[in-house]
Amino acid sequence: MPKGSLLEGKRDLRTFLTTTLYLTGLAASVFLVSSPLLAQSQSALTPDPSSSLIEHHTETLDQPEPITPAASQSEALSQTAIEMPAIPALPTDRFASDFEALMQDDQSNSMLLGLATFGGLLVFALIAGLSAIRTRKQATRQLRDAHKALSSLQARLDQSETLLDASDQLLIIWDQQSDKPNLLGQLKSAHTLPQGDSILAFGSWLKSDCAQKLDLALDALRAKGQRFEMAVEAQAGVCIEIKGRTSGARAYLQLRLLEDAESDRAQLRNQTMRLSQEMSRMKSLLDAVPMPVWSRNEKGQLSWINEAYREAVDAENLRDVLEKQIELLDQQGRDHVHKAHHTQASNISDGPARTAHVAVERLPVIMQGKRQILDVVDIASKQGNVGIATDVSAIDEAEKALARMQAFHAATMDQLTTAVAIFDSNQNLQFYNAAYHTLFDLDPGFLDQKPKDGIILDQLRANRHLPEQADFAVWKAEIFAAYRSVETKEHWWHLPNGQSLRVVAAPTPDGGVTYIYENVTERLDLEKRYNSLIRVQSETLDHLGDGVIVFGSDGRVRVSNPAFASMWSIEEMLLAEQPHVSAVLEVCRRTFSDPAVWADLKQAIVGLADSREGLSGRMERSDERIVDYALVPLPDGASMITFVDVTDKVNVERGLTTRNEALMAADHLKNTFIQHVSYELRSPLTNIIGFTELLTEETFGSLNGKQREYTDHIMTSSSSLLAIVNDILDLATIDAGIMVLDLEDIDPIASIQAAAEGLQDRLAEKDITLHVSVADHLQHFMGDSKRVRQVLYNMISNAIAFSPDHSNVSVLADQTQNEMVFTVRDHGCGMPEDFLSSAFERFESRKAGETRKGAGLGLSIVKSFVELHGGHVSIDSVLNKGTAVICHFPISPKPVQQAAE
Repeated sequence: MPKGSLLEGKRDLRTFLTTTLYLTGLAASVFLVSSPLLAQSQSALTPDPSSSLIEHHTETLDQPEPITPAASQSEALSQTAIEMPAIPALPTDRFASDFEALMQDDQSNSMLLGLATFGGLLVFALIAGLSAIRTRKQATRQLRDAHKALSSLQARLDQSETLLDASDQLLIIWDQQSDKPNLLGQLKSAHTLPQGDSILAFGSWLKSDCAQKLDLALDALRAKGQRFEMAVEAQAGVCIEIKGRTSGARAYLQLRLLEDAESDRAQLRNQTMRLSQEMSRMKSLLDAVPMPVWSRNEKGQLSWINEAYREAVDAENLRDVLEKQIELLDQQGRDHVHKAHHTQASNISDGPARTAHVAVERLPVIMQGKRQILDVVDIASKQGNVGIATDVSAIDEAEKALARMQAFHAATMDQLTTAVAIFDSNQNLQFYNAAYHTLFDLDPGFLDQKPKDGIILDQLRANRHLPEQADFAVWKAEIFAAYRSVETKEHWWHLPNGQSLRVVAAPTPDGGVTYIYENVTERLDLEKRYNSLIRVQSETLDHLGDGVIVFGSDGRVRVSNPAFASMWSIEEMLLAEQPHVSAVLEVCRRTFSDPAVWADLKQAIVGLADSREGLSGRMERSDERIVDYALVPLPDGASMITFVDVTDKVNVERGLTTRNEALMAADHLKNTFIQHVSYELRSPLTNIIGFTELLTEETFGSLNGKQREYTDHIMTSSSSLLAIVNDILDLATIDAGIMVLDLEDIDPIASIQAAAEGLQDRLAEKDITLHVSVADHLQHFMGDSKRVRQVLYNMISNAIAFSPDHSNVSVLADQTQNEMVFTVRDHGCGMPEDFLSSAFERFESRKAGETRKGAGLGLSIVKSFVELHGGHVSIDSVLNKGTAVICHFPISPKPVQQAAE
């Protein structure tokens, strides 16, 4: 048997014996204590032991025993044991009888109960001892097993720490009950890494993205037990593998340095992940931007597009666009982009090689059914193309509007007579108008070079276009002070050539200056002339025969002339005191007492009407003088009244009116006479012409030569007389206002031919050649064809009458956008200058060489008919060279009611 087991057995036996003896002594003590107490109580109560015992037992049962704590009971037992009297000796010869008696009464029962209790306690002591021995054995065995397990764990822990130290690993362990972790192992690296608790501040030694990702994973590990594994990069440039695990209620991190290939792979993974995340963010961003973005592969095919591209091409989804290769730019736009890439590649072929070329083009594109202007940026590389299109329709429109506005402002500035020059903060000329270089006689080529303000001033000084200065440098510095000022400054330049300029230097927000050169030479001259005019006006009013008085806006006299005072018999001293209008009009009532006229004049002068209107009228005064008055509102709120004595004028006017009425009656009588005579002449003329035609046709017999000559003269004279009568009737119809044009579509060539056919005899008689020339683009126009032929007939007839024999007459027809122009030109004697003004008047005629004068109605008829169409007639004549009559017919005439006479 092992020594340890023997010792353990002895220890168990000693424990058993000790426990048994202790319990046996305790039971004996209880028995010894209980026996005398029972005997004493029995002897003290009654002589009858049986009755006393019964009564004592009954009382004991009837009275409850006090409950005391265990400690109190033990103390009581101790005290009882100490104070217990000595036990008397029992006689041996009486033992059997006493025992029997004891068994027969209650006292004997109590003794048996005590013995039984003692025996029970003895048995309990034996069982408790055995149980204690067994329990101690189990506890000893468990303690020995625990020591063995602890030794094994300690060995394994030492082994693990050794392995951790050998493999450059670090374990960070968190218990559920504590936030402070335990650190096992360490990270050894050539680079500086934190040691101890400082390594828990991951953001201080890891890259920011890795630290954020690790913090999120660690929170999920400790809160949800979510395991993870990642490779992170430190700011020192090393890679560390981190694994997060849970074990029971503990969470721990395992940090391990990666080296060589593992480090490279981790860096590549992290870089790939960052690039992937960056690409994902970029795609999300590009999908969110409202500008179409696309990517092409090396074959030029679309490989990726954003949402804005899909909306621009109005496709259902992105896959359709990529499968069908739906292009945003049309073929012409793509050709522009390719051409830009080719041009850029050609331009840099001699320089350093580039991996990508950027083409920027502004192209029109149809997007969602609307025409938009896009700025297309396309980047070409060997791997493909990437492009983005920005909608600049509003910008393009704004740029065009700005360009138009700038051009408009420049054109407006050029139209100004005030010279304007704008300089920037560097004192360089940025803008000038035409009046600027004209005022100072500067070369535009010199100004277009944007010279500095100082150089321009030196040039102006050399050309004597600046005021003479005693110290030019000081004066120049004062001018340049406008560049450092915030307020507008004004200068007056009196140039050596007599001009006076008002120069305003206005600072601009960008630090420049705008110069405005106002030539006030004329204004100063006008002020002088105005002052002179005022003096002349005063003198004129004082010597004017008409009465003039001016009332101010307050109703008081401002200006009056002596003629007014004389006409109304008002003392000049009264007018010099500037009386009110009421006082002046009260004096004027003495010779003209109509209260309504004076009330209207007063109301117009001092009234508060919204609109000021003039008044005029006539006064027939009591002294038989007739005065015309006129009230004129002046711009400054004053009112001027003029009084003109028109007594003589009225008398003459009345006489002329009477005479005019008589002349009008005579003219009416003349027109009536001509109308009646014309109608009376047409009937016999028609008969004469008819019988003459019968004789000419030799219906009733042949005619000899003399008779035929007479009949020809009769026919010619009758036709001429009939034409004159018809012209007179037409003029009378026009004067009466009852002439109505029958408008229709007119062929100008046919009208010329029809008019020329009626004049063939006259052309043949004088051997005159008629030349007709018409324009190639000649078209029809609206008019009365009969009246147009009559106009052409009269124009050609007039030209034949004033053309010498064996000459020619030209008829020209041309057409403009709004007019049809007929020109008839002859090469006759022409018209004198004094005759041109009356050539179109009726019955105005002159001799055509040796021939007699005509009736003078031809050109009058021409003028009346042309003006009836809404056109006009003019004459171009040179004496002894010929005359040209030009008629202008509107293409779409608006007939007037009555042609001018």
